[in-house]
Amino acid sequence: MKKLIFIFGLILFNSCTASTTAEEENLVSGKDRVVRMEFNTTLLSFDEIRISYFDYKTNTNPLVVHEFSYDAAGQPIPLVLTFENYDFRFINGEAYRNNPSTEEISVKVYVDDELVIEEAERGENGEYAEIRFNYDIVLKKNI
Repeated sequence: MKKLIFIFGLILFNSCTASTTAEEENLVSGKDRVVRMEFNTTLLSFDEIRISYFDYKTNTNPLVVHEFSYDAAGQPIPLVLTFENYDFRFINGEAYRNNPSTEEISVKVYVDDELVIEEAERGENGEYAEIRFNYDIVLKKNI
């Protein structure tokens, strides 16, 4: 009987431990991490892109439509999103232009000022430029 109670207790302990681990799988403990995403275009006049990213704090995918601004020389000013104290394992998002322009859009993602993702796409043959990313901070790679 004691063996049966021990085995049942061991199974119960392991199942509780496994569920806690699964819930915490998206968290990365440690220092106060800063994640910065920069979105840009090569179009030298009016341009806009749609940006979506997974917000782990609110469990939502906010959609931001961004119309680029231009400096005095006519160069586009990048849209920069910065997340302080980012303690999540993944950085997940996308950027796309809602028209088939052949001009380039680009995304750079930094973790603590280290460039971890740099991608650019152009629309072609009527297809829209689209960039998707899902960076794993633990594995240090875009998955």
